[in-house]
Amino acid sequence: MNDTPSGTPSSTPFDVAETDRLLTTTRSVRRRLDLDRPVAREVVEQALEVAVQAPTANNHQNWRWLVITEADVKERLAEMIRSSWAFHRNDMWTNAGRRRNDAQARRNYDSARALTETIARVPALVIPCVLGRPPDIAAINAQWRVRMADLAEEDPGHLVQHGETRASIFYGSIFPAIWSFQLALRSRGLGSTITCLHVPHERETGRLLGIPSGVTQVCMIPVAYTLGTGFRPADRYRAKERTYWERWGQ
Repeated sequence: MNDTPSGTPSSTPFDVAETDRLLTTTRSVRRRLDLDRPVAREVVEQALEVAVQAPTANNHQNWRWLVITEADVKERLAEMIRSSWAFHRNDMWTNAGRRRNDAQARRNYDSARALTETIARVPALVIPCVLGRPPDIAAINAQWRVRMADLAEEDPGHLVQHGETRASIFYGSIFPAIWSFQLALRSRGLGSTITCLHVPHERETGRLLGIPSGVTQVCMIPVAYTLGTGFRPADRYRAKERTYWERWGQ
């Protein structure tokens, strides 16, 4: 007997091995993006339809997605990105210390640098946005303390910090959708990565693309087919080496 509500897919088990393969081989793709193969609009739209099924706090669904394919606009965005990279690389590498000699860190650095040089040629650039501005954690917590000022010292409200919660909700409602978008792209043979290098130029980007000042540009996702499909799990610490049970450190 099928007790699944009418019009919804039946609850059949997933192929765990295939699901895990998707999840563990969806890499940040920068140097293996096919810059010459067009990406059809409907493919991006399909992946976005998957993305908006992601969890969203209080069912706000306050995400917006801006897709840029026009060559001249991508070039102007690339100029901003290269400007940000010039500052970011110096700060990142100055503070990297011993990591500068780490082979993986070197590869990541070279990969990020390479993307700044080719990003204008990537077929599609997607900017995930959130309606509203990021919460001011300190201001929210200060307002709460004012509200609690007349209550007894033992009132549990004095122990509450709302600012951190609001910030967690704000970004926590968009990044699951971003990751779902990347997974949906990967399952269709496309690659992507998250870059934030245009964000320092948010105002200029907003003027260029008509994005209102009250909308937050979270990041940018270059989208292209990949050169080859042989992606494998990354070299990571085992989860059990970084996981505690019941108490920190256990």
